[in-house]
Amino acid sequence: MKILVIQQKMIGDVLVSTLLCNNLRKAYPNAQIDYMVYKSTLPVLQGNTSIDNFILFEKKHRKSKLQFFKLIFDVRKEKYDLVIDAYSKLESWLTVLFSNATIKISYKKFGRTFLYTHNVPLSDEPKSNIGLVIERRLSLLDPLNLDIEVDVIPNLIVTKDERKFVSNIFNEYQLDRSKKTVMISIIGSSSNKTYPLEYMSEVVDFVSTKMNANILFNYIPNQLELAQVVYDNCKEETKKNIYFNLLGKNLREFIIIMDSCDFIIGNDGGAINMAKALKKPSFIIFSPWIEKRMWSTFEDGKLHDSVHLLDYLPNLIEEKTKKQLKDSSIALYPNLKPSYFESKLSEFIDYNLAEKDKTIVSTNFNELYAKHKNFPLSAVIITYNEEEHLEKCLASLIDVCDEIIVVDSFSTDKTEEICQKYKVTFIQHKFEGYIEQKNFAIQQATHNYILSLDGDEALSDELKNSISNVKPHWNHDGFYSSRLNNYCGQWIKHSDWYPDKKLRLFKKGSGEWRGINPHDSYSLKKGKKMGRLDGDLYHWIYRDYDEHKQKVENFSNIASKAYYKLGIKSNYFKIITRPSWAFFKSYFLRLGILDGKNGYRICKQSFNVTLLKYQKLYKLWHQK
Repeated sequence: MKILVIQQKMIGDVLVSTLLCNNLRKAYPNAQIDYMVYKSTLPVLQGNTSIDNFILFEKKHRKSKLQFFKLIFDVRKEKYDLVIDAYSKLESWLTVLFSNATIKISYKKFGRTFLYTHNVPLSDEPKSNIGLVIERRLSLLDPLNLDIEVDVIPNLIVTKDERKFVSNIFNEYQLDRSKKTVMISIIGSSSNKTYPLEYMSEVVDFVSTKMNANILFNYIPNQLELAQVVYDNCKEETKKNIYFNLLGKNLREFIIIMDSCDFIIGNDGGAINMAKALKKPSFIIFSPWIEKRMWSTFEDGKLHDSVHLLDYLPNLIEEKTKKQLKDSSIALYPNLKPSYFESKLSEFIDYNLAEKDKTIVSTNFNELYAKHKNFPLSAVIITYNEEEHLEKCLASLIDVCDEIIVVDSFSTDKTEEICQKYKVTFIQHKFEGYIEQKNFAIQQATHNYILSLDGDEALSDELKNSISNVKPHWNHDGFYSSRLNNYCGQWIKHSDWYPDKKLRLFKKGSGEWRGINPHDSYSLKKGKKMGRLDGDLYHWIYRDYDEHKQKVENFSNIASKAYYKLGIKSNYFKIITRPSWAFFKSYFLRLGILDGKNGYRICKQSFNVTLLKYQKLYKLWHQK
């Protein structure tokens, strides 16, 4: 069997994609496994016995169409049985197209599925802490149904001779081997991936003060001027610990020097990924435009940790596209001040300085997946005098949600007392409108996934099970379910009240609460995906008919004022026709008649609230 894996990217991607080669070698020990990569990435592949041949994509293949097509036809001559395209760009499409392989696998992307025999969907969320970039890469093996224990950690091979070479370098620079040695990746691969230099100097000072270690800088010769700026801004005491000129002359020398360090701190990039492949702890400072969920591999808050502007000032990130973030990353980066993550960095250093056995990252993907906590879910509830139904609401959330937050509008009943029985974060906030209160509530959630309810709502058992099933496989930005309303003790199955679809489970930042008070709805941003949950959301709406009539008066006041603020006008035509249509639609078209006496009452009050709303709106416009 002959296999070709294509990954024409930089060091991090090439290193991660060696997992394809490693696992294919386990599954097909006698196969010929070739790897198409850039020539510049060869040092990270040195010693990898899973790869038989390297097919090098060089500058000449980009500059010359003749050389490019010569390469493609050389690939075709190999008659590969299987091609896995982890790159999936124009250059690799043509390689795949001309390869004539029996099995061709890549990611499912618009306009190119015809090139491949198997198109693997791109997962949007990680299922474990190994990182989305690795999970996506391993998903390319799914169509093969390999009967192996999948390896998830890329490896770098360092020989005994290379370790001796580094030992000599350390002796040459008179490195104090009794102290820990930390590598600091002070400069990123580009300006928009480089933490502000003055801030990086503060980080270096903090590390030096915290651990009194040997400090090595990671930079390449053409970054010498920038590296000098970081060094010059450091404190004099810190400079005594920095071995400024001790660095590898090439990529391979960096690898073997990193192998002799204790851990790495600094900008995200190839250096961090190589350190992880050498089983070194890492602390990453991510650029604002890099997706942390992709590259925060093996993050456990101990051996591996990271920080991102999104962790501290999400409002600066959430509304921007990836292109906007990339274009503005240099301007955004100064907002991530070192003081924000000093405590986190301190904990990382303390843990990795401790002389004790440290948790080893499992290499068993199934084990990692099984142990990984489901997507944590925050429940946010707005309340005002909800003592009658609140306990049912809270009790239905205990087994489903990882956090419950109640935002109360200064209730005068036992609402707060009931909350104290449960593990609830209780916040009191002035009520300015249903929409405003709900948007405030979701801002208090600490998790990225939110279930938003009112105090008189609760989850049915079927809905709870549906949410539990969604949590490990989150694949939409929001989910809706049917709401079943209880009116005067009767569950209403018709009129405008059922199925009464409500989008209440969503990802933070996917949209916002909108509408016209008192009617609110969660609206997803354009392009976001919505799914459906099974089961009903229970809603206890009115105890008796008199309460309904009182609410009609109140709701019509709120709605008329909201319409007035929006510039919506009323006239005699609307006052006559809108209420009649509301009744007809609800009672006849949507079968409110089948709910009996209460069905008629509901439709009648639908008529009344519409009538009062437009009458009061008319008065507001003509009050002068």
